Amino acid sequence: MTRFALEQETHGAGGFAKVIKGRDTTLDRDVAVKIFDPLLSEFGPAEQERFRREAKILAKLSHPNIPAIYDVDFTDSELRIIFQFIEGRTLKQLTDEEGPIQVTEARTWFHQLASAIQHAHSLGIVHRDIKPDNVIITANRESAYLVDFGIAVTTEDGKKLTKTGFVIGTPGYMSPEQLAGEQLDGKADIYSLAVTLYETLAGKRLNPGPNYEALHIANETIPPQIDELILACLENRLQRLDSVKTFSTQLTGALSAPARPLSEVLNHGKLHELSLYLDQLSALDIINLPAGQRDLLLAKILDVVVSNEENLEYASERFLQLMLTRGILLPKEDYKEIVVPAVEWASEKPFGKWMGKQTLRTALDEAASEAHGEAHAILRDEITELISRISLDDKEGWYLHALREVIQSIMSNPACVDGSTELKKAFREINKKQRAIVTTLLCG
Repeated sequence: MTRFALEQETHGAGGFAKVIKGRDTTLDRDVAVKIFDPLLSEFGPAEQERFRREAKILAKLSHPNIPAIYDVDFTDSELRIIFQFIEGRTLKQLTDEEGPIQVTEARTWFHQLASAIQHAHSLGIVHRDIKPDNVIITANRESAYLVDFGIAVTTEDGKKLTKTGFVIGTPGYMSPEQLAGEQLDGKADIYSLAVTLYETLAGKRLNPGPNYEALHIANETIPPQIDELILACLENRLQRLDSVKTFSTQLTGALSAPARPLSEVLNHGKLHELSLYLDQLSALDIINLPAGQRDLLLAKILDVVVSNEENLEYASERFLQLMLTRGILLPKEDYKEIVVPAVEWASEKPFGKWMGKQTLRTALDEAASEAHGEAHAILRDEITELISRISLDDKEGWYLHALREVIQSIMSNPACVDGSTELKKAFREINKKQRAIVTTLLCG
């Protein structure tokens, strides 16, 4: 019996290899199998050696944010690396589908990536190809994995392999010294990590050259210190940030809540300071604020949401996301002012080539599970109203899935004691349509 049962479709591809999802029939677990693709014309001894070198490098690495290598199969007819399968999407796919990622969500991923890169650097390994395509975000969005060490080198190998003028990497993510074909150290990865962070927060590639487009100008919930961190990583090698550990430390500092009291933040603070302060508060903290502070906080947030100013779009999204869960103890009318635009922004409002905001769909689902009393009734009524004015026949699979998740959270909450008849009908109709979509896909 063949130990590894492989799917027919390629799960990913790049360079001189392809990745196929498989199943380890002996240990009963999913695996990813990287196969040296014999159909690619550029294959030769150098590419084969690079493939073998990747396996040796992966074998040296042991980190929770780097897929573990399980086995290799190196024969005259086949070269395969079998490693841990990570269910999720690449960071590139995520930004292509959703647009810019909120900075507080990206924070977790980039701390994990920095830790993974630091681990590699501690073993003398330079990745050389850090980019959104080589970062996998798990389905629950809690973890980021650094993948594809296909062109990674140890510092010793780098001395042997580097030739003046020989360039390997991905244009747009390579440091100046990498573009020049010079011998590399960990600072090349720091440069690429910063470019990747920029693209994650901007939803678009970083334009090379002196005309840096500041993130905090386009999104006022991003602190200026994030731009300062990225620019410090884009310096020439001698002036560049010295380590990914320093990168992680500065990222923490840039996204720390203000030390000033809320009264000062409300009176004189910037939107990013208000966002970071609000991020550390709970629903109980919000309701226990002095009435004046609570009302001023809501007034500031709602003024941003209704402003319709392009540079406040991401701030509006962030404030609605935070207040959906932190506002569940607010008086009915106050919470309704949050929920009404949040439902629209989550599903029906267009944002460039994207429709709705995933962060708000997730926050609605979380709020629907936690809310009780009037807050639960508002969520129930607004989702019911949404269902009454849309046609489920016109909606794509992702929309139906997101709506089903929110309906399910509302109805499973013990606070749902009445008013669920229309939700039940919609839930069954969505299930029917989703089954039809699956059947259509299976039948080709």
